Amino acid sequence: MSTTSTRPDSQSQHSSVHSETVRSAVNISDDEEYSTKPEFIYGGPFIKVEKPCPFLNTATPMNVQLQGTFKKSFAYYSLKERLPIILTKVIDYLSREGSKIKSANSASDEDIRGYIQYITKLKNDLVTNKKYDLLTVDTPEARKWNEWISNTENQYYFTNIWVFSECYVYRRLREGCELSKGLQNFDPFDEQKEQSFVNSLEPMCVVADKLMTMLPPSDKDKRKADFMTLLKICLWANKCDLSLSLGEQVTLNSADGSSGVKKIIDPFQIVNDLKDKLLVDDTAKISDLVVTKAEAVARAIEGNTNLKTKCSCNRLATLAGLPPCKQECCEEAKPSEEGATEGEAQQVPCPGKLTVPPAVMFDVVCDNAGYELFADLCLAHFLVSQNIVKKVRFHVKRIPWFVSDVTPRDFKYVIRSCAQASYSREVPMESKPEGEAEAAEPEGLRSVNSNNLANLGGIWRKLVDDGTFVVMCDDFWTSPHVYKDMKQHDPDLYRKLQFAVAVMFKGDLNYRKLLGERNCNPTLGFEAALQGFTPAPLIALRTVKADLVCGLPKGKWEQLNGIDDKWMEKGDYGVIQLCAKTEALRASERPCAPGGEVDDV
Repeated sequence: MSTTSTRPDSQSQHSSVHSETVRSAVNISDDEEYSTKPEFIYGGPFIKVEKPCPFLNTATPMNVQLQGTFKKSFAYYSLKERLPIILTKVIDYLSREGSKIKSANSASDEDIRGYIQYITKLKNDLVTNKKYDLLTVDTPEARKWNEWISNTENQYYFTNIWVFSECYVYRRLREGCELSKGLQNFDPFDEQKEQSFVNSLEPMCVVADKLMTMLPPSDKDKRKADFMTLLKICLWANKCDLSLSLGEQVTLNSADGSSGVKKIIDPFQIVNDLKDKLLVDDTAKISDLVVTKAEAVARAIEGNTNLKTKCSCNRLATLAGLPPCKQECCEEAKPSEEGATEGEAQQVPCPGKLTVPPAVMFDVVCDNAGYELFADLCLAHFLVSQNIVKKVRFHVKRIPWFVSDVTPRDFKYVIRSCAQASYSREVPMESKPEGEAEAAEPEGLRSVNSNNLANLGGIWRKLVDDGTFVVMCDDFWTSPHVYKDMKQHDPDLYRKLQFAVAVMFKGDLNYRKLLGERNCNPTLGFEAALQGFTPAPLIALRTVKADLVCGLPKGKWEQLNGIDDKWMEKGDYGVIQLCAKTEALRASERPCAPGGEVDDV
């Protein structure tokens, strides 16, 4: 498996020319240490120096948040190289496929021209390190963004923390569509995501065939082994990240066989081949914890089946000077509900008052669409089929995000495309190398087809329809905030996560936000690195694509740096980490919150 290289010296000729353009625009030479622009402010939340500020020719110091002022950091390279190229490719797409985009979105030439001009200005502001512009659309979410921008200490692309600037660029990219009459529902990355799915059909067929053998009830040992294997399938699926590859297609690679025909791409073989690239492997602990916690929650729910309590949130709202709760969750349940008889309506407690989750649930905070989402669906199906959990909630992005992140439309597309898949290929069986036991001539053909993949797509559609799979999209996931601040900025989402037996965070952006975008000591434990963010047991599956990491064995970081000082930017290594610590689920003092916006897919 490989990804497109992330360094300037290995980019295409287009990228090299673009790099010089950006370097000239930003006015930062390779050996320059200071910017003379008086408005630049250096340092982010932890470091301040007087103007004029330095662009330091160094990597990000330890325990400092990632930001673009450190010229040997991936943050600096991303802001100067990667993001401008991604924006340029959106402009190219609009110019090349304008007619198709207009037809699909009922847009006009003016819409296309206006969006191109909008992105061109955004790109120019980024590469010249302008001050952030406020959003001009008038929505509650946009007003929050403007408040965050106004309140941030450093309002420039390179001098604020990297995650804020990167999220801001993608939010602005969305605003360009919101300001257009005909592009309200346009996803500038849809073509790339759909092509990525098509390119991954073969490994999906292989995984689908194997998954069908994992779904029937099995003994504890096999269930644990299968659970651990699927976690690793989910991990290495995270290599397929179109943001890291600047929008270029990324697929799981296979070598040529002895016959000259490409071998079938087998993700299970890839898991075995990459076992030495897995730097932290908590899969056994995760399997044990999820099963044990799920059983405990199921017992607690069973013991509360006859619970009848009136919602107290109106009283609490009155005491807090807030509007009374008007949600259905506070209304009397219908008599037909279990435990209620005719004429006796059961009172259902508000989510804010529950101290036992309403169901045994597992949460996935998604990253990439395409093959990675497919792998997440496989794990979810396994957990439900083995009766470990009753529901799986998928947290996705409401808007197009970081090129390939899952949106509700992507979720629907992947399931529909699996159900409609049509693929088959036959490859001569490979004989073992000479000298190995049982070496023999190849016999017959190995074939792969989409029959089981199509069956899974149909099953997943039914699991969505009956509420077993739930798709949720909260605005917090497309905010610039790190997760230790979730309780402050979105306490309702924090409480939703508390209902899960575990929450699995996928990918690099989620990992950066889990660690607070802080370059912590690489040997710091995962729990300590979370800085108090413990709504539920947390699982992180991440191929390393940015220069921060935690939980490594002593000396491992130094060893890998000695081999390749850019190893943290390529996605060749991965971690599967668990924090078992969790905050107790207590009755909230807040008026009860909605159960979460559920998208109809």
